[in-house]
Amino acid sequence: KTPEEEGMIDCIAEHCRDVKDAARQKAFSKFTRNKTDEEKAEARKEWFESDMPTMLMKIEEAVKETSDADGYSFGATTTYGDVAIWALLRDCFPADAEDTTKAAEKCVVLNAIADQIQSHPGVAKYLAERPDSLW
Repeated sequence: KTPEEEGMIDCIAEHCRDVKDAARQKAFSKFTRNKTDEEKAEARKEWFESDMPTMLMKIEEAVKETSDADGYSFGATTTYGDVAIWALLRDCFPADAEDTTKAAEKCVVLNAIADQIQSHPGVAKYLAERPDSLW
């Protein structure tokens, strides 16, 4: 890949990080101490029903410009950007998995990428063999 192509792939991964950072800033985790449970529940609801879907659709539109084939965020081969999308949508915190899936339901391109990575033999082997962990 050229430096420009590598930069585009890095941008995709950074967009995914932006989503994770925004979720953290919403401060709805059980570790948040300066909000009531009700405030955290409202922040979580707003995140998954409004904020996250909006951010994901922006990534969806950007990836449509860089993808050359279904299941790939850049070009037509697997890149780090694909793995970052998979981690965001499929390898999230188990308690958030259902809400994440719902937030991404309109993201056809991103879901195809996440599914492509999920079905990769190496990823499937890793998931089957990785130890259970809270993190």
